Amino acid sequence: MKITYIHQYFSVHSGGTRSYEFAKHLSEKGHEVTIVTGTDAEADHGCGFTVKSTKTKYKNSFSFVQRIMAFLHFMLKSIWIGLREKDSDIVFATSTPLTVGVTGLFIAKVKRQKFVFEVRDVWPDIPIQLGFIKSKPVILLLKRLEHVIYKHADFIIVLSTGMKENLLGKGVPEEKLKVITNLANNQLTDRIVADRKEMEAKYPELTGKFLCIHPGTMGFVNGLDFILELALRFPDPDILYVLIGEGKEKEKLKSVKETLHLDNVLIWDNMPKEDVLKLVKYSGLGIMTVTGFKILEDNSANKFFDFLAAGKPILLNYEGWQKRLLEQHGAGKGFPYGSYEESFQFIKVMQSNETMQKKYGERAKQLAVHSFDSKKLANELLGVFEDVVKEGLVNEEAV
Repeated sequence: MKITYIHQYFSVHSGGTRSYEFAKHLSEKGHEVTIVTGTDAEADHGCGFTVKSTKTKYKNSFSFVQRIMAFLHFMLKSIWIGLREKDSDIVFATSTPLTVGVTGLFIAKVKRQKFVFEVRDVWPDIPIQLGFIKSKPVILLLKRLEHVIYKHADFIIVLSTGMKENLLGKGVPEEKLKVITNLANNQLTDRIVADRKEMEAKYPELTGKFLCIHPGTMGFVNGLDFILELALRFPDPDILYVLIGEGKEKEKLKSVKETLHLDNVLIWDNMPKEDVLKLVKYSGLGIMTVTGFKILEDNSANKFFDFLAAGKPILLNYEGWQKRLLEQHGAGKGFPYGSYEESFQFIKVMQSNETMQKKYGERAKQLAVHSFDSKKLANELLGVFEDVVKEGLVNEEAV
């Protein structure tokens, strides 16, 4: 197969590398993959796939208008690149933003190719419910656009059961949907060694501390003020919270940390994926937070699966499918938003009881291996592509 893979925020060595892992696996299986992205990411030598960029400038700190302009820039230039790709069998577009679906659908229709759409976040529901989009005409336009994309996609991938329920509620047929969560990259994580002496020589501020880590975007939806509030209410000289990443809320978080003299919180800049994973493997516990909106409980964030692959207990400040999964398998805990005391008590148990911490970590690793391994899920995606292409061939023969 030849696959045109559209991902505006494609990344190779930092942040979410789902598309990189998928593209690499598809290439290893003998398929020709071309990534169309807006970033400056380049394919690793020998990875087997091609990356073509629209050179779209984008930052998490962009205003609403700047983001819209970036979305439009990528949409138009990616359509131009996609239309010039010859003999593709499938156009695979992964959101967000929703406009990526426009690119994929337009190319597929013009070139008579199959179109598979991946929903990473349910748009426009999230920005509407969080109050980012208030204009009724804009909301109507986005919902109409969403409906058109779902209707004309040959198949739709969603990243959680909650997202699947959302789309079923919008009339998308169940036979057109498949849940493929984010990936636990066990192969990469298992290769990484976090030697305690080396780590503490490089990061002396971590010495003797029980590290609670949150790597990832520092935006409004991520609700990282929860961690600062936790550190303020329950100061403990043995427990350290480390936030790693970028985002619109970062400077505000740093300001709050300084104002409240939260010496038990460190806020670090983004770093390469392998460096983040070393810190995750060194840590005692991974923290996942969101702002208190129920729709955010359907998320399938990369760091959740990084924590599992590293064999770390996980604390959530929300409920939903991840809480149920963790508690069913004894790999972590989830609490309703605002449950500071319960959250800290779980951290304290993990910090003070090494045997319990180890058991939770072992169960997390078992989940990573048996349910979320990157190669397993990449094969599931390949199976979707093969079925979609096969169905298309059968339909053509019938005609």
